[in-house]
Amino acid sequence: MRKRTSILTAAAAAAAAVALTAPSAMAGPTAAWNITPTGNFTGAAGQTILTDNVGNQIKCATATANGNAPASPVAGPVLAQITTATFNAPCTGPFSSTWTVTSETSGANGPWRINGNTPGGYTAGAGANKTGLTKGYIDNIKATVTGSSVLGPCTFVVTGSVDGEYNNPTAGGANGTLAVAPAATSPRTLTISNKVGGGCGIVGATATFKGTYTVKNGSASPVITYS
Repeated sequence: MRKRTSILTAAAAAAAAVALTAPSAMAGPTAAWNITPTGNFTGAAGQTILTDNVGNQIKCATATANGNAPASPVAGPVLAQITTATFNAPCTGPFSSTWTVTSETSGANGPWRINGNTPGGYTAGAGANKTGLTKGYIDNIKATVTGSSVLGPCTFVVTGSVDGEYNNPTAGGANGTLAVAPAATSPRTLTISNKVGGGCGIVGATATFKGTYTVKNGSASPVITYS
């Protein structure tokens, strides 16, 4: 009986050892984001619109951005950084008012961040070009808006995050786009604070942002996938 018990004990120990080591041996690679090519990129947009929660709009005819994407693969959610963001001046507001938007993408605030929704943010074969769609958001946003309304001069600060979607380009193409717009059920918003001046009396407390940027790395647009 003792001999049989010893054999059973040894067998149980061997089975336990196999059970402990099997998962790591059988597990597949961890899913990750891939961006091709990585490195510096540029973005150029037509009209962008900042709309506060009471309906006031500040429209800039053009806007540009520069940034970089780290070496792939990356776990996410951060896929890239925006290191400069500019909006043409003057931008126009209610009652033919004029405004200047100055972004803060360095220093204490640091770069703005482009993030992918992880998991579930990527859909293969979807998007404007049917080559892949990445849903995510831009956060760490900070910008100062200066101008005047019918009530006089005004300066305020915009901070927060916005939703965005990146459409992969056609094969080898330069038509990849980052479409920034509030999603229907998203909690993300921009907060308006530090209002100074009588003209700020018509400015709301929160805002949304819309704009579509064509993104390029050299002569082609980056391709983003998740697998």
